[in-house]
Amino acid sequence: MYILGIRADKIQAADIKRLVENQIQESSSLDYKKELAISKDKDKKEFLFDVTAMYNTDGGCLVFGIEEEKDKNNQNTGKPKEITGIEIQNSDKLIQQIEDIIKNCTEPSINQLIINELKVDGETVLILGIPKGLGLPSMVTYNQTNKFYKRRNSGKFAVDVYELNNMFMQNQVLKEKANDFRKDRIKAVLNQENIPNLEIENSFFVHIIPFGFLDNQIVDFSKAEKDRVLDMRPLYSNGWDKMYNIDGYATFATSFDRQKVTSYNQIFRNGVYEVYTSELFYENRNGKKAFDGRSMIEETIRSVDEGLKVLNDLQFEPPFLISFSFHNVLGKVLDNDRSYYNREFKQNEIAFPLILVPTYETDIYSSLKPNFDILWQSFGFAKSIEINK
Repeated sequence: MYILGIRADKIQAADIKRLVENQIQESSSLDYKKELAISKDKDKKEFLFDVTAMYNTDGGCLVFGIEEEKDKNNQNTGKPKEITGIEIQNSDKLIQQIEDIIKNCTEPSINQLIINELKVDGETVLILGIPKGLGLPSMVTYNQTNKFYKRRNSGKFAVDVYELNNMFMQNQVLKEKANDFRKDRIKAVLNQENIPNLEIENSFFVHIIPFGFLDNQIVDFSKAEKDRVLDMRPLYSNGWDKMYNIDGYATFATSFDRQKVTSYNQIFRNGVYEVYTSELFYENRNGKKAFDGRSMIEETIRSVDEGLKVLNDLQFEPPFLISFSFHNVLGKVLDNDRSYYNREFKQNEIAFPLILVPTYETDIYSSLKPNFDILWQSFGFAKSIEINK
């Protein structure tokens, strides 16, 4: 979704002129188009092939309204020649048409598009920003086409069965690396390698891991804090402090005597968002250490929603892997809507599967509901309690 290191929605007319003046060559993430043609069936197919090819490779931008130089055989060279512009009669209608075509004719559907219309020396240029597909590869399904495409610097190509297998394997590898990151991080936290004065009894974690966490995107936290992006309230806390650290940026709450850190939110430079608290448990009327199930679900959803807002403001692209885990909880009790059954954890830790959340608009409660159900089933209940979203 970037041109010259600038995100598609931030690109201005001067940036488009630089492309032409500096003869910036097409690449796997940049494609020039003289026209935008999506009215005829064959044009729609080519348009969708271009979009999915970029999505299935590195993401990037299609720039409509720039003519390429030709070689001696009258073939496009990939170098911009001039800004010719395109004709747009109704911007809102065109944007809706583009979004509908892409959403309804790709599987999985490609979302999170950026469409930026600019006037450059009196000509209209349209930029279509396409995210990098970090989940399953997307297939063109228009008129039962059922084809996968990728890009190379010189253009797109249809994927063969071997390349397709590699694309699906990459998806699984990313999930495994995300889970390894979570395991290693939890181990380090509970060993107090990061926060020496952390309260580690009755520990509860929530993790939001962008699929692109292994990419080279690095957050400028000083600017983010200035823009009030990093509004990160730790779980079960009314007041908190903040700090920069080797991993990135954190907010944290302490015990009444300020001798122990009891909750924190940590955002890493690669976009991983971690929530921790030891305040989930309390002593119930039977003298048992317990957690309230309803509050646990509501606070987990709230923390994920707030974390996703931070990541969206920092321009991290979906999809995400999200889940939660309990540690040092053997013998602790679930209060299921204050029913006081005193059903206990039978193991000292339990980590739930990472759930794929494809977009920022995804219903988080519905996505995590299977994990909440597993938690309740571990206590002998058929399913988790329902909450009002």
